[in-house]
Amino acid sequence: MIEPISFHEHRDLIAKMRREVYTTGLLREIDEFDEVAHHFALYDKSREIIGVVRALKSNEVPKLELQSESDAQDLVYPQDGMIMEVSRGCARKNLTGMPLLQMAMAMQKYAKEQNASYVVTKSGKRLLPLYQTMGFRVFGRPFYSDYFDDRRTGLMSIPIIYRFPKKAAASQPAAQAAPAPSQADDELLVW
Repeated sequence: MIEPISFHEHRDLIAKMRREVYTTGLLREIDEFDEVAHHFALYDKSREIIGVVRALKSNEVPKLELQSESDAQDLVYPQDGMIMEVSRGCARKNLTGMPLLQMAMAMQKYAKEQNASYVVTKSGKRLLPLYQTMGFRVFGRPFYSDYFDDRRTGLMSIPIIYRFPKKAAASQPAAQAAPAPSQADDELLVW
């Protein structure tokens, strides 16, 4: 189950979980976007938090995290609706039930409920196929993130975007949802 949480009440837990999971080079566990982001937690059956994720709304912040990336300044963002950026999603390792997929689907649902027209995030190469099965597409070249130690690790971030289908006219059928992926990558539990 995924529920909103208070950043201020869970700041230490969020930082600790990010530190444990982002072992390849998160430069800061807490950044300037955390104060203004909407934070969510994934709970297990015993109500223990096993994952966290955050969302930024383009109509609430001057810039999204992705727009702040120095190597991604050439990205062109849609102008016809609110953009929700999902980032810093992480789950404890060795979990069953594909927690990242659960969080990604929950955040996509949340974005739709908030009337977002688009969802953007950055992905690594390994998780890109998962996002593509959910309807995301690449909308820029890979880049080295300012928020991760990408240059040291050689891992690049790939900007991806999902556009919600426009509401169908009465005479047109609604767009079909993207099929669920058949399996997830067990090794890497971050996006």
